[in-house]
Amino acid sequence: MPPTLLHKVLLNGYTLRQLTERRTRLSLATVRYRFRQALGRFVSRPGPQKIPRGPLVLLADGLWFQFARKPWVLYLTALKSCSGHSAFFLDPLLFPGKEGATRWEQVVAAIPAHAQARIRALVVDNLRGMHLLAKRRRWVLQLCHFHLILKLQVHRRGPRRALKGGTVREEIYRLIRNALELPEGPRLNRVIGRLERLAQTDCGTRRMQAVVREFLYCIGHYRAYQAHPTLGLPTTTNTVESMGGIIRDLLRRSRAASSPRSLFLWTTALIRLRPEITCNGKTINRIN
Repeated sequence: MPPTLLHKVLLNGYTLRQLTERRTRLSLATVRYRFRQALGRFVSRPGPQKIPRGPLVLLADGLWFQFARKPWVLYLTALKSCSGHSAFFLDPLLFPGKEGATRWEQVVAAIPAHAQARIRALVVDNLRGMHLLAKRRRWVLQLCHFHLILKLQVHRRGPRRALKGGTVREEIYRLIRNALELPEGPRLNRVIGRLERLAQTDCGTRRMQAVVREFLYCIGHYRAYQAHPTLGLPTTTNTVESMGGIIRDLLRRSRAASSPRSLFLWTTALIRLRPEITCNGKTINRIN
């Protein structure tokens, strides 16, 4: 089957101007009109969403945009089988305002009921309200390691280490990386004990003290993949963020998303055309 206009633009990377130049019989205005019509028809139909079988893991992340100097968030969700190695994206939802727990409740409510009933775990960044969302549904909560490590790397390398508490921050970084990976046992207990002692100081800076205390409070959620090995939990939201990167690349190349409606149409169509991304669970280190 030859690629459609939507495939050529959304998957193959052509711009409408490039397609016009290849088909000289049509004007750019005509190609744009045909694309808008095809896009509207495609998105108006029910989404052919593929939902894996068996128990599921929900991965979620928000993508921020701005229209008329006001924030909008595109809410991205994907479902992964606990025994599978791919995540399948659902249609995105777009809401005005900042990202928040109330909106995430609406996003979860929009997931088909038969799929909701099979969700066993939620993988997200450490966002306010997500703990309660998972608790209400009795889902295991796995917090993203990548965002935590990114936060720890601030002022960690180069000349910035000369700032106050550089040596302590370096130790905290190593300890938390170990606490994320080590299996249960004496080594892990020693690492946690050292972090607890450091949390009683200013850890070099009060900001780092807050990071350490927050990590210790949430450590069970960062280590959920260790406690629930049968769920096949990934320890990052990289799969969803990869889709976010694909979306931003498309919008930058096509100069689309001039309005919330345009953003919703383009991203929904893109996700429907390429809903699957590889997503592996974290390999568990059993050596103590």
